Amino acid sequence: MSNKIKIISFFVSIFFATIIYSQNGGMKITGYVFDSETKNGIIGANIIITKDVQFNDLFQTGAATGLDGQFVTSRLPIGKYKVTFRNMGYKEKVEYVDISKTSGALELNVFLTSAAVQIEEVIVRDTKETEEIISAVDISPKMLNMLPSLSGEIDVFKSLQLLPGVKVASEMSSGIYVRGGSPDQNLTLVDGTMLYNPSHLGNIASTFNTYALNDVKLIKGAFPAEYGGRLSSVLDVKLREGTNEREKGVIGIGTIMSHATLEGPITAKLTYIVSSRIMYYDQLQEIFQKESVTPRNNFFDMSTKLNYKFSKEQNIAINFMYNKDNIYSPPVNLGFDYKTNWSNMNLSANWLTMNENSYILRSNLSFIKYKFTSSLNDLTNSIESDYFSSSDLQDISVKQDVDLTISDEFTIKSGYEFIFHKYQLVNWVVYHSVLETSPDHFENHNSFEIAYFLQSQWQPFGFLNTNFGVRIYKFSNLSDVKFEPRLSMSIAFSDNFLLKGAYAEAHQFLHLILRNDIRMPTDLWYPSTGKIKPSFSRQSVAGFDIYFDKKIYLFSVEAYYKDFENIYEFRDMPYYSVKNPIENNFTKGIGEAYGVEFFLNKRAGKISGWLGYTISWTKRLFTELNAGKIFPPQYDRLHDISFVMTYEIMKNLSLGITWSYSTGSGMTMPTGKYYFTNSEIDGIENQNVNYSSRNEYNLPDYHKMDLNIKYSTTMFSLPTDFFINIYNLYNQSNAFAQYIAYDFDAKKNEFDYTSTPKLNQITLMPFFPTFGFAVKF
Repeated sequence: MSNKIKIISFFVSIFFATIIYSQNGGMKITGYVFDSETKNGIIGANIIITKDVQFNDLFQTGAATGLDGQFVTSRLPIGKYKVTFRNMGYKEKVEYVDISKTSGALELNVFLTSAAVQIEEVIVRDTKETEEIISAVDISPKMLNMLPSLSGEIDVFKSLQLLPGVKVASEMSSGIYVRGGSPDQNLTLVDGTMLYNPSHLGNIASTFNTYALNDVKLIKGAFPAEYGGRLSSVLDVKLREGTNEREKGVIGIGTIMSHATLEGPITAKLTYIVSSRIMYYDQLQEIFQKESVTPRNNFFDMSTKLNYKFSKEQNIAINFMYNKDNIYSPPVNLGFDYKTNWSNMNLSANWLTMNENSYILRSNLSFIKYKFTSSLNDLTNSIESDYFSSSDLQDISVKQDVDLTISDEFTIKSGYEFIFHKYQLVNWVVYHSVLETSPDHFENHNSFEIAYFLQSQWQPFGFLNTNFGVRIYKFSNLSDVKFEPRLSMSIAFSDNFLLKGAYAEAHQFLHLILRNDIRMPTDLWYPSTGKIKPSFSRQSVAGFDIYFDKKIYLFSVEAYYKDFENIYEFRDMPYYSVKNPIENNFTKGIGEAYGVEFFLNKRAGKISGWLGYTISWTKRLFTELNAGKIFPPQYDRLHDISFVMTYEIMKNLSLGITWSYSTGSGMTMPTGKYYFTNSEIDGIENQNVNYSSRNEYNLPDYHKMDLNIKYSTTMFSLPTDFFINIYNLYNQSNAFAQYIAYDFDAKKNEFDYTSTPKLNQITLMPFFPTFGFAVKF
């Protein structure tokens, strides 16, 4: 027998022995963990089970809650046990149980109450610290109360941006960059339904109201096989169900933004929750900054969820989400007008069927609509600076997956997904209002994709946790089938030291193409075709976690490497015409991203928070760009530092401070100009401009500090929070863009291009205090 066959036989024997052993006698403990206020199930709560031996707790096993707050432990022999329930932002609860049978299950349901305002934990991990998902960060909305933001409203996106490996291109960008990937490479799911753009302008806020959130999980790389269609990361958001007790809600009014949430029962089995927000910053600008050249912007969003419980085992939820952003030029005469707007509209139905001992079946049907338009109209009648782009995307999606519990140590998850895509696209170098409405100028594409995945979670020993999986794709515009292997493993050498690693391959069939010569948003979404191949990435992650001082502190290090194939950008000299397909203006390249992330987290006490540092490199190589030389993308940052501190001054008074620093983003800048006389037309002198290599020039380094003060009290017997937020505390003039400018000749009403050129800078978001309050009823 060959050595290879012997090795395979050995692991197969261990596998079956583990399954047979796990079927031996003992009772399971099963049940739900609820929020005592909302009565919603708590996702990610930790359950620690210890054997009570003359008041000495001996660790026995552990579990964590999943969807709907449900948990199932491994089988326990006869005896008395102490069961401890823990989760971020909640008071710990202890129950004592007596296992007296050798089979069956003991049901135990508990309600956790909110703890005092503090950040007890930021990252939720399995009880034995052997994570099922590598590079995953699980954030509870209750942990966001003290973090400052521009609007003064609690928002999960602000906390995500402060994590190692997560970057923002600029204060005008509308997406996050995770480990060298672009915003379109992040998969965002809201209750299982994809969301194309999860943020508002400048990442001021996410498109979901924090008061409507139940749980947020960010997977920064090498994600399991259940996720697909994107290359870099996963943002998995779960919305709350409405309370089944009575009507209740919260209303918040701030300087530039207000919000409201209302929830309650309709019948004994049917509940609702409605949440909305509106930002009116542009109206304040018209009053206080009428002569400012800062772009005007506003947004509106809302979400509604109806939830009907047929029984403890079956549940259906109907979700509706809508948001719209508008950015437009100020009334000051800039010589051009611009406007950008985008909107998401999602309608979905989720059916959940579960058996507490063996399986969980999820079914999702959704309709998704996303529209983005951006235009620049040069009022000097020069068409050289004009542009117009539009992406109108519509998806119909059906997917289903099932969790099967084979044994206490071995579970399988399997599922499929079908998506029908419809795209209407426009991208022109000139602007005319007819482009926004005329179907003759739209490029139309229809396609579909089918995916199937299978993954297994296996814990053959208490210290070892593995996840093996594969995802299979078929895209209608391509003849071949794509396979994506996924693997992750973690080893707990002790209660305080965890070693982890993962590998994953992924494909992406939809591309976000940005113009490199314009700093304003110019998003163009384009599908894979016979000519435009799907993007592909390979990701590897390795790292370790160390806990010390009774696990109050966590020190984590992760190193990653990703390489990309079939990534696309616009050519340097694109040609726009109705008769010329947009894809002819794209050029294909490759890339790589690698770096190391350091994370020190204090997870308990009156003073808590974290310090994060990332050193990373992102590179691109296109044969038709930058003379075929390697160049960094605009969002590449060599160094990135984030500091978060929260301080509970008193029981009802808290302080939050954030500080961030990053290397300046790249730009392509003019390096000189030369003149020549047109030989065919005497007296006409032309000039040409020389440019640097692509993104060779770096803007000044970016750094900013924000401050939040929150005071909690009661007014008219209603809980009320008052807040003061200061954005950009020391008024740092961070550069959004720099450009070459010339003197303006007022007599000729034109620029004097013979004058000495100057380097001007556009800055956004100066020192900006906001205040407001939120009332619960």
